[in-house]
Amino acid sequence: MKKILVVSRRYIRKDKLINWVSEIYLELISSADIIPVIVPISKGTKEILQHYLNSCDGLLMVEGGDLGPEYYGENYPLNELDEYDKLKDEIEIECYKYAYNNNMPILGLCRGLHIINAMHGGKIHKDIHIYNNNAVMHINYNNYDNHRHMVSIIENTPLYNWYNMSEINTNTYHHQGIMELGAELLPMAYAPDGLIEAVYNPNCKFLVGLQFHPERMLPDYDGNIKVFESFFNAVKQ
Repeated sequence: MKKILVVSRRYIRKDKLINWVSEIYLELISSADIIPVIVPISKGTKEILQHYLNSCDGLLMVEGGDLGPEYYGENYPLNELDEYDKLKDEIEIECYKYAYNNNMPILGLCRGLHIINAMHGGKIHKDIHIYNNNAVMHINYNNYDNHRHMVSIIENTPLYNWYNMSEINTNTYHHQGIMELGAELLPMAYAPDGLIEAVYNPNCKFLVGLQFHPERMLPDYDGNIKVFESFFNAVKQ
């Protein structure tokens, strides 16, 4: 069976570091008859990371804290970041470089999109709401899961093929976003404030980044599951 890597997240519970991954990703991967492999964040993982990489067939990069600014040419204070984890950055970026260099299918969601953009030389807004003067709310902690905003989809892109719609209402859980698009990446969708909400690289087997979370609004549109089906099919090929 094929295997997809998912790097975990960390937080402190009762003075102890805990690794975790949202179950929805594991369920989606397993339901496609693919083995989800969780890559834990630990110093020891770095020593054996190549063993994970040698056995993988695809990479799913999911939500998480802010990417370190050194990866997109900025140097503002790290205490201004949300859930910053230097070790997670190092491990996940190594996974990305390996998957990309070997033309493996890659799907990046939210933070995953930011990694894709940064690895292609793009820039990330430290806080999108400073840039857009709160013209569009990209995260609403008081209505976290139900908050939506409209996204315009560009025709003749994979995203349009999956949704077959020019506009959809998407969930939104982020305070950062693409400032400058990375090389070889093409936009697939925009928020009303001009923020790029989806990208792809047509020269890769499957390289897609989405700012929104289709897995957390599966009943809303048929296209949400088609995103994952296309990713999984690319892994199996």
